Amino acid sequence: MRIGLNLPDPQGITTEQASSSVARRTGTASAEKTDNFSGDTLTLSTLAGRALQMPEVRQEKVDSLQQSIAAGQYKIDAGSIAAAMLGE
Repeated sequence: MRIGLNLPDPQGITTEQASSSVARRTGTASAEKTDNFSGDTLTLSTLAGRALQMPEVRQEKVDSLQQSIAAGQYKIDAGSIAAAMLGE
């Protein structure tokens, strides 16, 4: 799954542009507040860039599961699934 395909390229956003954008949206003109946001925005920009570089589908995982299912070897453990969903 790709996130933010309609957003501008996060690699192309400068810290100043991000700070300016955040300041306009939050209504803050204080340099102190935009400095706090610029570090967060830069971090988010870096993470978004990394996420976009990841393959949309992990094909090796899909192929492995397809083979297991076809061979009748794929077993579903409902207890493990429920525990994972509940964070246990």
